[in-house]
Amino acid sequence: MTANPKPSAEAQRRAEIKRRRETSTFWAAIHIMGSLNVAVILLATIAGLIAFATVMESKFDTAVARYYIYDNPLFMLWLLVLALNLLCAAFTRWPWQKKHLGFVVTHAGIILMLTGGVVGRVFGFEAYVTLDKTKGPESRLVMHEDVLTVAAPDGVRWQMPFNVTIHPPTEAKPVILPIENSNLKLVIDHTTENLVPDDTLVESNDPAAPGGVALHFINEGMGQNVAANLMLSDDASTFDFFGMAKVLMVDSLDEAHLIAPAKSATPAAGAVRDETPFRETQMIFAKSPETPVIDTDSDAPSGYAVAFQAVAGKPNVFTVTVKAANGTSKAWPLPDLEGKWTSLLGDGDPVLFRVAKYWPDFSMKGSAPVSLSDQPNNPVILVQITGPTKLLPAPASKPAPAAPPMPKGLVMRMALAKEPGKFVYELEREGKIEARAVAALGDTIHLGWSKWEAHVDAVLAHAEMHREVKEFTGPLTPMMANAVRPGLHAHLITPAGVSGPAEWIPAGTSRELFSGKDFSSQVVRVGYGQRVIPLTFTITLENFEVPRDEGTDTPSNYISSLRFDEPSTGRVVRDKAHMNSPAMFPGDFWRSLLGWNYKFSQANWNPQNLNETTLQVLYDPGWPFKWIGSLGICCGIALMFYFMPKRSVQERSGRDEPEAAK
Repeated sequence: MTANPKPSAEAQRRAEIKRRRETSTFWAAIHIMGSLNVAVILLATIAGLIAFATVMESKFDTAVARYYIYDNPLFMLWLLVLALNLLCAAFTRWPWQKKHLGFVVTHAGIILMLTGGVVGRVFGFEAYVTLDKTKGPESRLVMHEDVLTVAAPDGVRWQMPFNVTIHPPTEAKPVILPIENSNLKLVIDHTTENLVPDDTLVESNDPAAPGGVALHFINEGMGQNVAANLMLSDDASTFDFFGMAKVLMVDSLDEAHLIAPAKSATPAAGAVRDETPFRETQMIFAKSPETPVIDTDSDAPSGYAVAFQAVAGKPNVFTVTVKAANGTSKAWPLPDLEGKWTSLLGDGDPVLFRVAKYWPDFSMKGSAPVSLSDQPNNPVILVQITGPTKLLPAPASKPAPAAPPMPKGLVMRMALAKEPGKFVYELEREGKIEARAVAALGDTIHLGWSKWEAHVDAVLAHAEMHREVKEFTGPLTPMMANAVRPGLHAHLITPAGVSGPAEWIPAGTSRELFSGKDFSSQVVRVGYGQRVIPLTFTITLENFEVPRDEGTDTPSNYISSLRFDEPSTGRVVRDKAHMNSPAMFPGDFWRSLLGWNYKFSQANWNPQNLNETTLQVLYDPGWPFKWIGSLGICCGIALMFYFMPKRSVQERSGRDEPEAAK
């Protein structure tokens, strides 16, 4: 009879692994933590959370997904547990053999990638910077992360994240924060997205104070009331009227040769309509087609309805449909109407219309309509309609329709008159003085600017500006979109429960809050805005170019020529950021390997101002872990599938060696 054969080395290794798992608590925990069952649970949970975050991001916004999932400490902990599972799974094969090389390398690569993600999240950032080549260099970056900055009465300053999007404070549930090294508390009881400036021109007791005039521009058709406070000072002598007109206060105007302003003619009811051509404009929003902005120089709208919508299945292709009051309608592709006069019924129809302007990504910037990009994110068109006045329907008794911005080329100048309490004004259109007259407190000035009128609120020989902000609660018009800003409503409260005066704090500013009614009380300065990252170097935009596709106005690239200056070392680096090719600073190759370079990529541009560009700035010190980990995963998979030694039939079936013949 033949003796039992000696177990193979593999069999001995497996027996040792089994023995230590059964006799050692440490190794038993390693095998449990590195088991496939635990890995499946972890991966399924993480996949479910990421899917949930994707749904939240599409339904709400990125900030909500980050708050509840990606920035949640439990999500980060779950990733660390997954890394621990991978590490334990690799050690369940200890001592490793040559055939385990691919398995170990693959798991190590995944762990390195997770480590790189955590390092980049903790020590890196994503920020933005807007540069203008006509302005000076920039040395700060702005992150899309709201922060609250508080300076206590003893000078101690601290900062904390303050995201009002997820849990906005209310009067019923205010946010109450203790002030460090103080017995005061900061109470934030309201937030808004619609803070507007509320400047008031008041009389000054300083005999050296400049003169001032306060006006309100009113358009009944649009339901707008716009205040303008002007003084004879460098920073308050000009008011930009939506980018379409200038209102100026000057030292003096001619009082000896007054020109009476033209009176606005109102046609009597039932008057015979003539051949005088009417002009009408309609601003149509593809996302809000039911609320067009209409302005007409006649006493009744034309009755033509314009629809602007994308072709089904083709989000970049739009059609314009025009419908007459009698029900006749016709549709055209948008390019067929851009800058081209046409009619609804053919050459015999005396009413003509055209698309005068198309904004693919409409927004208000600098009080003027612009397109933020060439992508149809918020498509808007401006349609012009003209024809004989006699073709218009009878005037309706309802209020006049809303009006878009008035035409350009208008100037209003004002100067204090010799007689106290009055001022001289003149109206200019395209370089020609149309009116020069005198106005006083309470007067109404007919401007001849579409349906706008100016009401005189104050005429002061010595004036000063009282600046405040308030919440705007009415419907926002496109003209106001660039004027409003978010903000907080806050006040201090003492241990006795006494509240100090409440203040609005607009985003990007700070305000002093008092614990009492006067300056003798304790003062806390509170600031609210986006997190700012100071840099040790400066960035200057030397040039910005937007090459176009040949024969079109479509941008083919965006090229920012940048200059980086590091004062501490005197180092100067020039680089270009264009599509799919970021600029780097400091730019050393070894810094790129370690992820210690700042990467500047094109993020946005202003079609109305080619001196300006916005760059995305990435700093990711976890990048080397990510690329080494990715390389490790690829190498590990290759080792497992292509270079791993072949196993025998007995190894694949779980047996050691064939039994010896008896």
